[in-house]
Amino acid sequence: MILRYAASVAEQSVKIDADAEVRGLLLSLYAMGGSASALDRLDDHRRSVCSQAWLALGAASPSGREKVLSEWRAELARPWPEGLERLHPSWIVAALEGEPAYMVQTVWRALPDPVRVMVQTMPALANIVLQSAGQASSWAAANTPEVLRLAFGWLAPLCESTCGPNAEGLSALALDDLLSEVTRRGARAVGQSLSGAAQGLRARAMAAAGEPWAQVIGEVSALGLSDPDRKIALGHANTRLPDSARTPGERLLYIGLSVLKSDLVAEHQGSIYRVAGRLPVAMGKTWLGW
Repeated sequence: MILRYAASVAEQSVKIDADAEVRGLLLSLYAMGGSASALDRLDDHRRSVCSQAWLALGAASPSGREKVLSEWRAELARPWPEGLERLHPSWIVAALEGEPAYMVQTVWRALPDPVRVMVQTMPALANIVLQSAGQASSWAAANTPEVLRLAFGWLAPLCESTCGPNAEGLSALALDDLLSEVTRRGARAVGQSLSGAAQGLRARAMAAAGEPWAQVIGEVSALGLSDPDRKIALGHANTRLPDSARTPGERLLYIGLSVLKSDLVAEHQGSIYRVAGRLPVAMGKTWLGW
């Protein structure tokens, strides 16, 4: 009984670190009865990631492997990325802007209730939906899953990318809390860049930032910091800011985004995408370079 229980636990714990692209590639390869040699045609990075996932899939028990493959097939059949409701609603608006009225209506009618509730209060989306009212297309209605994939497929990295614990925690925050945390990181970077600086210079930076960020800058700037770390912080503090960043808080926010981008890229290749999806679309696109 103990051995059967251990085997059951092992099967339940099968987890393969693979993003949507890798899952799609491996599912196709498995369906065709291919071998790992087919992965040799991929570039170095994809081949490495796919090979590791393929080996993990092969090492799983038959029932554990079938469980993973069933989950991947269900994902493939889903017409929108899993976790669409976790995105900032402005991404949904961006997906529908500029689309024909019949496409907007098809998507709007098919959206799951949680997503519709999340975005329907946004004026931009309300206008799009209102303008498309009464529009219909038999082709769009008959091909609703394909229409949904066209509308939202590009958002999949923001919804489904594997990420590290830092990104996981940040993604769980409400927008105001997330922006506050990023701004705090910006204030810390400014404080670190002033480590060892004259008291007068530190005081001017604190006065320019205002509370509550002045206190963060003051506390951090009073701490000792190595020259290499101070230079890194100085680089973040001098990051190029958009013209829209006019207030001290907005400037610290974009400095914090510079810091956070470095941290997330170092943590996991998917981390930055998951956090970007929680930001307003204009900010998130600029941050990602989209």
